[in-house]
Amino acid sequence: MAPTKTINVNLARTNQVVDVVRQLPNDPTYKPEDVVHVSLSMSPKAKIEIASIVGIIQYCCDVVISKVVHDVVFDFSRIILPFTWPNKTIRDILFSKPNDPVAIELVSKDCRLTVFKKNDHKRRDDWYDHVKNWRKDLPQRFHLMLNELVENVSAHAQLEESRFVFTVGLLFSAKKQLLYSIADCGVGLKGSLKQAIVSEAKQVSTRACALNLTRPQFTSKGIERGHQGVGLFITSELSQMNKGYLEILSGTQEYEQTDNTVVRIRGVAEWRGTMVHGAINLDKEFNYRQAMRLFADPSKLCKDRFLVANLHLNVYGQRSLRTRELCEEIIHDLELAVERSPKIILDFTDIDEISQAFRGFLRQFVVNNSKVKIMIMVPPTADEDLKEDLQELVELASQNLIEE
Repeated sequence: MAPTKTINVNLARTNQVVDVVRQLPNDPTYKPEDVVHVSLSMSPKAKIEIASIVGIIQYCCDVVISKVVHDVVFDFSRIILPFTWPNKTIRDILFSKPNDPVAIELVSKDCRLTVFKKNDHKRRDDWYDHVKNWRKDLPQRFHLMLNELVENVSAHAQLEESRFVFTVGLLFSAKKQLLYSIADCGVGLKGSLKQAIVSEAKQVSTRACALNLTRPQFTSKGIERGHQGVGLFITSELSQMNKGYLEILSGTQEYEQTDNTVVRIRGVAEWRGTMVHGAINLDKEFNYRQAMRLFADPSKLCKDRFLVANLHLNVYGQRSLRTRELCEEIIHDLELAVERSPKIILDFTDIDEISQAFRGFLRQFVVNNSKVKIMIMVPPTADEDLKEDLQELVELASQNLIEE
């Protein structure tokens, strides 16, 4: 069938994965008979991130298996993939082997890309062994970290069997890094937390979800049910200890941490589901056991694991910060940020208005955390009212910046 729709995706040099997600449309004009042509190109000096390819393939698998469109065909002619893509459409891949839990697995010397299409725990268990024995330079027990992330899809994505599909990519890069990515199109972190059994978890569904889920022993389903809350915490701590990279995209929220310098939370273009991707440095220690010891005894976690925590207030999806409930949620998240860094940057980009209640909550937070350096970033596009409302807070926070 001839294509009826076209998506042109450009791989940018910087901020590539978020930019790719922005280019993948949730198009209300899609029809079940549509065939979508996806064409990829690259900006000068850009390098392919495996998470970008995983995200594109997962998006295409989801729109086909969900019957949003009939099929998707690719044009990879303008980029060089780290694996050989077969001459198949997405429909061919998903339905040519109806009983196989793995729709496709492409393996090269440096790359593995796997599309799972059935919730088959035995097949996943075999796959973990394949990953474990893939290469001798694979970090010891990396497959166990990967196991936690993949099992999260089965446990939390809440995908019905008819549209159960998720994509995993691994790539050894020339920079002595192992890049990994897991993407699903399930209910996302917020949706999973809304259905939480544990009341504390349900309460944070309106907050910066990944900031909460990377805490130790934070579980939505309960320890008594065998859910310990290991997955995202262990991934976050291993990335920080290894001075690697981690990004979590879910809904319109991004959680990002870069080595042990910056942890950032902000609002971004929507990814319908959850994507976790990152980089592990192969020339630095990858100590899974040490991370698990910290999980078992969180009191040993230091509060300066990152030099700075950058919280973009657009992460809450509101341009006006006015309700008392939202104010309290923001303060709770700021308190979590203080547990990771002695310096906080509050970015008001995309915020139009704040209430007196919010000013009061934030003023008290600044006073209560006098030993924390707090910087308030007033966007250049802010109107005079917002600038005036923030000025007192800027001046108050500046006192915390004065060296003792």
